[in-house]
Amino acid sequence: MSFRNSDVHDWAQKALDKYNGSYSASDINLNATTYLYGLRDDGNGDAALAAASHYLHCRYVASQAYVVGAIIGAAAVVSYDVIWKLIEKYSNRELSHKFGKAPVSAYSSTMLAWDMQGLSDGVGDFMFCWGNVTLRAPYQPQSGFYPH
Repeated sequence: MSFRNSDVHDWAQKALDKYNGSYSASDINLNATTYLYGLRDDGNGDAALAAASHYLHCRYVASQAYVVGAIIGAAAVVSYDVIWKLIEKYSNRELSHKFGKAPVSAYSSTMLAWDMQGLSDGVGDFMFCWGNVTLRAPYQPQSGFYPH
């Protein structure tokens, strides 16, 4: 699974911009996530889109429930995007339930870094973004998991 960080940014920012300025941070994150999931459900198999939807989903979870959301989100990321995906990779079996027409994303350390960035950004949204806000997606993950 290969994709460019700039493409992940573009997908995420496009989704955020659809809702920026009209909602609270957690609502923007939820709506943007739902929008990207809709594109994937319609069959868009772009790996950068998958990473962007994971990033925004993680951002939403943390923006909704602060540190508890980040802890639960981190456990879910490690369970699904690491353990589950590596079992799939090395067993040559597709175990993940497929939603919509797009293929299930494969294990990627870069996607993992985007997931963790989403959790971090979501905690920031919870702490600092009140009222009708404008959210920005990073151009690359700043996580220590990311192989710079």
